[in-house]
Amino acid sequence: MGKKILEGTLKEITDPDRLPDHIQQLVIVDDRNSLTNYVHRFSDDRSVLVADYDDGKISARLDWHKDNTNELSRQHASHTATLQLRDSEEYSRWNKMEGDMHSQEEFALFIEENVADICDPDHTTMLEICRDLEATQDVSFKSGIRLENGDRTFVYEDDTKVKGDMTVPTEIRLLIPLYNGEEPVEVRAKFRFRPTAGGLQFGFRWHRVEYMRQATFKEMATLTADNTGRPVFYGRT
Repeated sequence: MGKKILEGTLKEITDPDRLPDHIQQLVIVDDRNSLTNYVHRFSDDRSVLVADYDDGKISARLDWHKDNTNELSRQHASHTATLQLRDSEEYSRWNKMEGDMHSQEEFALFIEENVADICDPDHTTMLEICRDLEATQDVSFKSGIRLENGDRTFVYEDDTKVKGDMTVPTEIRLLIPLYNGEEPVEVRAKFRFRPTAGGLQFGFRWHRVEYMRQATFKEMATLTADNTGRPVFYGRT
């Protein structure tokens, strides 16, 4: 028995809920200006910004869902540009030293190499302190006196019983950007001192720097919203 062949025509069946063709792209940018320029290129009335401080990201969700002023409909939400915040080179260098104690020589070399970041005390004063630190590595420190202005004077004695003193500040102020590509801000650091048999050890601790980083992050998100005309939401998805 032969096969029976059915004749007919093919008809395309469309899905009324099928989403239109779309861009599927995840872009990472390195600075705020690049994020702003990318948003200008691809955004429309669906686009929103999501700022997540804990994850260090400001993301532009370019094909996000339409708001309630339009007919509500789901969108692909697959085209995203994200600014992954990076610490500035200056902040990274100082943050690597923060919290630890260092020898006089190591600390003096670090200050000399990064003195341009310090706005108070002035550069001349800081370089003089560095020279004092380098010149008194082998002396015996006897006592420390806190002065009225908060600075501390250390009295020392060398092998020949010649006495001297060295004054160092208890706080320095830096003028550095906290994030890559951003403007410098003033950051405070508190000096720490530890007398040892081998001489003084020096270090510093940030003073409320995390609050400054949070404020800078919020300012960056707000500026991005202002420059792109897109709303910003703080949190995560």
